[in-house]
Amino acid sequence: MISRRQTREYLLQTLYARVNLSPFDRDIFYGAYFLGEHSLSLDMVYLEEMEQRIIENEWILIGIIALLAPRFDLETIPVLHTLILIISLTEMIYWSWETIPTSVSVNEAIELTKKFSDDQWKWFINGALSTFLKEKESI
Repeated sequence: MISRRQTREYLLQTLYARVNLSPFDRDIFYGAYFLGEHSLSLDMVYLEEMEQRIIENEWILIGIIALLAPRFDLETIPVLHTLILIISLTEMIYWSWETIPTSVSVNEAIELTKKFSDDQWKWFINGALSTFLKEKESI
């Protein structure tokens, strides 16, 4: 069964590896990440489209994050949390295959934060995305 949640987790870890590994080889990462049938549960359409949209719009998304968290210097926000925001914002702004309710994008971002970080950052992610939803017309 295809799991969008598992695909988001894989996407987050792929993006994190891209930031930290040079050069990044997707096939090697994919082979190291999955063993056996787990790879069958990825939503490959979602994964490939999200990667493309994130790469194409990276600087726009980072600019939006800077607007959402003006009291934070982007260099002090851990990369992991910036990437979680980028995934959620990409779903809300650029994803067009099917409708993903904003509440799902926000909830999944919080779930990623719970899994890979701590409560302090969960509140940061929630606050930044709530601000986006309130102010998206003016951003």
